[in-house]
Amino acid sequence: MQTTTKAAILLIGICSLVLLPACESVPAMRKSTAWQGQTPISASYLWGTLEAELPPGVRTESVLIAAKNELLRQGHVIKKSTASPQGGKLLALSQPDAPYNRVHINTSTQPSGGVKITINIDPDSESRTRLLLDAILAQLNI
Repeated sequence: MQTTTKAAILLIGICSLVLLPACESVPAMRKSTAWQGQTPISASYLWGTLEAELPPGVRTESVLIAAKNELLRQGHVIKKSTASPQGGKLLALSQPDAPYNRVHINTSTQPSGGVKITINIDPDSESRTRLLLDAILAQLNI
């Protein structure tokens, strides 16, 4: 009986050592932060969404216009777009041969006077999402 218990504990320990590193290696589960743009701006990626706060003086409408221009330049179709001084949303669909299906962008004015932008590309791709943010920041000269 005691040998069986020790064997079970050993088996659980081995399984944990094998499976735990695999679980930790999923990039979308860990927050990664990097500097982007010319200013630079800190942008964090977690669970498939890139989030950044743009500096005071940037308007939500300007951010959405820059995003729309960049997505159109890349060949996307804008399915939905709303904008106001408080915030806005944009949904763009990619071409059939693109490696992703859609892009969601949300903006909101923050109490600090800046604009929070969140970008999600489906399916998740941190590198593509960061490239899109860089292109939007370039259009805004940030």
